[in-house]
Amino acid sequence: MRASMCIALFIALAANSALAQAAQQERTEGGAERALLAADKAWEAVYSAKDLVKSVAACDDQASLLWPNAPVVLGKKAIAKAIRDDFSAGELTWRANAVGVAHSGDLGYTTGVYQSKLKGDAGGAIDNGKYLTVWKRK
Repeated sequence: MRASMCIALFIALAANSALAQAAQQERTEGGAERALLAADKAWEAVYSAKDLVKSVAACDDQASLLWPNAPVVLGKKAIAKAIRDDFSAGELTWRANAVGVAHSGDLGYTTGVYQSKLKGDAGGAIDNGKYLTVWKRK
């Protein structure tokens, strides 16, 4: 199975205005968490639509992708190439099921499950797994 579609651990320090806005809002129960879940869902939507520009825009300049059985992918330029390759390998979707935000509001995370459906030589192979994304306030 192609490693580019398998995300056992996906860490991207994502510069996200949703986290910044949530941190500046009056502290309501779960406000920052809801903002991160919305950002995660929005990122998944542009990724599923195979919008390379918007998918890469979610990543910080120092972001890293940690895909199994593959070298760490560092920085936006390398991430853009990895995502472009990933788009051609098949379909990837994910859904967050947990979220957390640091008390300072500078960092947060989303974690959940993903499903990749490979095409080509893999002939419709499906991989289900889990992911972690670390978000950083702009």
